[in-house]
Amino acid sequence: MATSTRPVRPYLARFGRWLKVGAAVLLSCGIALSSAGSAFADREYSWTLDKDNMQLRSPMPYIYDFEIDGMYKASGTFKNPADIFIDNKFNIWIADTGNNRLVKFDENGNFIREFGTEENDGKLNAPEGIYISDRDEIWVADRGNGRIVQFAQDGSFVKALGKPRSRLLEEDQVYQPNKLVIDRRGYIYVLNGGGDYRGIFLLDSDGEFRGFFGANRLTFDVARLFIRTFTTDAQKKQISKVLPTHHANVYVDPRGFIYTVSPLSQKDQIKKLNSIGNNVYTTDEKVFGEKERRGTQIVNPQFVDVTVDNQGIVSALDFNSGRIYQYDQSANLLAIFGGRGAQRGKFELPQSLAVGRDGRIFVLDANRNNVQSFRPTEFAALLHDGSKLYFDGRYDEASKVWEEVLRRNSFYELGHTGLGKSYFKRGDYNTAMREYMIARNKDGYSQAFGEWRHDFLRVNFGWLLPLVIFAIWVMTTVISRTVKRLMSLNLESEGGPA
Repeated sequence: MATSTRPVRPYLARFGRWLKVGAAVLLSCGIALSSAGSAFADREYSWTLDKDNMQLRSPMPYIYDFEIDGMYKASGTFKNPADIFIDNKFNIWIADTGNNRLVKFDENGNFIREFGTEENDGKLNAPEGIYISDRDEIWVADRGNGRIVQFAQDGSFVKALGKPRSRLLEEDQVYQPNKLVIDRRGYIYVLNGGGDYRGIFLLDSDGEFRGFFGANRLTFDVARLFIRTFTTDAQKKQISKVLPTHHANVYVDPRGFIYTVSPLSQKDQIKKLNSIGNNVYTTDEKVFGEKERRGTQIVNPQFVDVTVDNQGIVSALDFNSGRIYQYDQSANLLAIFGGRGAQRGKFELPQSLAVGRDGRIFVLDANRNNVQSFRPTEFAALLHDGSKLYFDGRYDEASKVWEEVLRRNSFYELGHTGLGKSYFKRGDYNTAMREYMIARNKDGYSQAFGEWRHDFLRVNFGWLLPLVIFAIWVMTTVISRTVKRLMSLNLESEGGPA
């Protein structure tokens, strides 16, 4: 019986080559899928909140541009920086708290000089706040030394304002100024570190104490009143005192309004205070979007800083999530972006923010010891333009902007509200009602419906009046006959046999 003598080795070699090719193809596909998945996971997006405080995805309003960290530069690195300020020439100032100095950069992040390190009266100790006036005066909240310090532009020491004296302040009053702003009168508004609940210290230009400004107030609580009414004096001493929340940061806009943030407040964390300390930024909570629904939880942000650009756009920094919330002057939520993370465009311990040229936003991160710059996208420019036109009452011009916004994001409720207002002003109440309904704007819908109803009655009054009179006559007749019939039945039952 003959057996095959054909060699087996060539077949094995050929099979091995095909196996290598297949493995290489599978490996390439795996790498491609992994890269695609990674790219998809890293894709950036922004969001707003709807009327139910649920997130709605939206195009990115800001994108990362560059960062300032001082590494390998003449400025050196930062150490636990606490505040950032941008002056009217768009220079960037940083309160480098851990290094006991101020650092000045130009708007592109190039180092200019440092302040407060020389061994003289101007030597700083843990500065946490900085303000540059329109006259280029440099003011610093020198918390470690318990004073306010003024420098000249050449870095020379000008003066220091120590602890103020007043009958309203105790002798052992702890005074650790950590934030400050100055209004057009030269009055200095100072936040006292440590959470002073009495409000903002108001000083004149000589450092004389003028009183407390813009103190937060406690809301009326029936339960607390009931408890304190029926407890003894000994029990009252054991009950912890409920104190107003404190301000965490302060900002003054060119018109003189003082903006503050109170991170522990449950409502109206952002306040816009007029000259007598009254808040003029009161809002409907659902519109304001201070609370955000994440899954089944309602999350209340804790805003630690606020700034306002030349269009009146308010940007607030949330310490909890690392996100930046943007509002217009009507307190409508425009956009949310940012967040916690180690990558660029995210933050670890955000402390302060400021707005520069062309609406750029600079965010100071105390953990990463850097400042990140974000430039607005075309979508953000549309939001800001539409918001300003809407706030100024130029609704027809704003409608064109809102149409472009809705072309990019059809779920943007504020855009539908803007269009509804424009149609309302034109007298097209049907279309206005439709836009308001999409935006779930009850007040706007009610106003548009009221005007539509008024116009309908005015146009159709000629045939509606006879119809109404006829309907009233029919109803009166029916009711009258029904009453007579019931009365006759009642009389028959009463006159019947016992």
